[in-house]
Amino acid sequence: MSHLTGLLILTQPARHIITDLPKVLKEASQYVSKTLYVHLDPLACTPPITQVNQRLTLYSRIINSIYCSSPSLCRGIDVRVLLAGFKSLSEIPLKTSSRIDAVLFDHAWKGSELANLEARYRSFIISKDRQVFLLDENYPTEGEGTELHDNTNNAKANKIYPNVVIGGTFDCIHIGHKKLLSEALLRCQNKFTIGVSEGPLLKNKTLKELIRPCEERIKNVRELVMDIDPSVEYSIVPITDPLGPTRWDPNIDMIVVSEETIKGIDLINNVRREGGIKTLDGYVISLVKDDMRIHQEEEEKISASSQRMRMLGTVLNAPIPNANVPNTPHIIGLTGGSASGKSSVAKRLEKLGAVVIDCDKLGHEAYQKNTNCYIKLIETFGADIIGNDGEINRKILGGKVFGNKDALETLNGIVWPEIQRLANVKIEAERKTGTMVVVLDAAVLLAAGWQSMCHQVWVCILKRAEAVKRIMERDGKTEAEAERRVDSQLSGRAMVEAANVVFCTQWSTEYTQQQVERVWATLTKYIHDMGGKE
Repeated sequence: MSHLTGLLILTQPARHIITDLPKVLKEASQYVSKTLYVHLDPLACTPPITQVNQRLTLYSRIINSIYCSSPSLCRGIDVRVLLAGFKSLSEIPLKTSSRIDAVLFDHAWKGSELANLEARYRSFIISKDRQVFLLDENYPTEGEGTELHDNTNNAKANKIYPNVVIGGTFDCIHIGHKKLLSEALLRCQNKFTIGVSEGPLLKNKTLKELIRPCEERIKNVRELVMDIDPSVEYSIVPITDPLGPTRWDPNIDMIVVSEETIKGIDLINNVRREGGIKTLDGYVISLVKDDMRIHQEEEEKISASSQRMRMLGTVLNAPIPNANVPNTPHIIGLTGGSASGKSSVAKRLEKLGAVVIDCDKLGHEAYQKNTNCYIKLIETFGADIIGNDGEINRKILGGKVFGNKDALETLNGIVWPEIQRLANVKIEAERKTGTMVVVLDAAVLLAAGWQSMCHQVWVCILKRAEAVKRIMERDGKTEAEAERRVDSQLSGRAMVEAANVVFCTQWSTEYTQQQVERVWATLTKYIHDMGGKE
């Protein structure tokens, strides 16, 4: 029987927990589907570990083992190690943000020990049928337990500090974040300061357009830390300076960083010395290898960048039924900035079975001689826009609207409705032939408001530097010209906010193909479930 949320209570001697952890976590995952809280029971601390440095070292080992094992053993489950039991705040958890549906004990107990356990956790145990023993009482624990090794690099950090600080982006919270937070909280007694990157600090982040707003990330971090350790005071603040509060706050005692940001400790302390502020002790944690890595383009360590990459080609925002558009064909509005790879994605979708309507080609049709659009353009902008062949000279017309916002809006007000009319004619023709998916390939989809004629909006984004490079190579533009073109477009962030699905062609063609195939499989199932035919 699967429950949404479980409380896993570790009762075996602390030095033996790591040995049985893979078996315990795997078994626990069979009973929980959403959130698994992990708690160290007082039984596990008997006999007590009296030396502070050994206690911290052992507890760090246990916590890190839980987090590092959980992605593969507890797939899709949010694992949270509660620091009650690891710290002196209380023997049992004070509360959890999610209601506990089942209490899981790592070991089968009987008699007075079981009675004591049930009494200790009576506020969590709803009924006997929601109480589970994962390992038999005779289950063997191999070896003599976890050995402790001195870590001379982190010797100063094997103690408790009044005030501790960390920093990070904290997007797509993953086990690396949980490890960082837990290691810092384990050593924090009073105040815990967390700097959350914002503004210029996000400039070079992979897929920065997919990073959640700062206030949302702060909210998520606060909810997590209040869950795992409600015993300290929290100051969670946005930072636009890499040093954040460490630049000026004299009350901070220790900073926790990862291996890749270890140089930041010296930088911070140099600035503090210059400002006459006491320097910080530093505690360095190792990176976590990503055993769930699905493509070589992703980072080898667990990172938010890889998590965002895995969002590509998935439904980020569920489609809202459009009552103004018939169910068939299912119309996808595909858009993206210049050189974003939009046309490449359209061709891939076409090979999978979609019919693509290229709005750029429809734009050329709209300008053709003697059409209503042709006549309106001449009436509005003058007969001098007609070339020697009788067709509209788009270069001359472009010169009339370049740098003139009002004139450009007038032009678009004439041409865009005609393109939309032509697109609707083609869509209606596809409807009559039974086509199931139509992709409306349109760079100006959102600016023109054509999303109103679509069931979904799919967007291609690309790093600015890469877009500029591609425009220079493809169109022979100077760097300045390419930058102006990119900057004149709707921002990637604005496009993502309007999107149901996002693609990025930044990496290999294989990786792009995987994104397209992933969403195509989702789309065909969605259409089938909505009553269409694949």
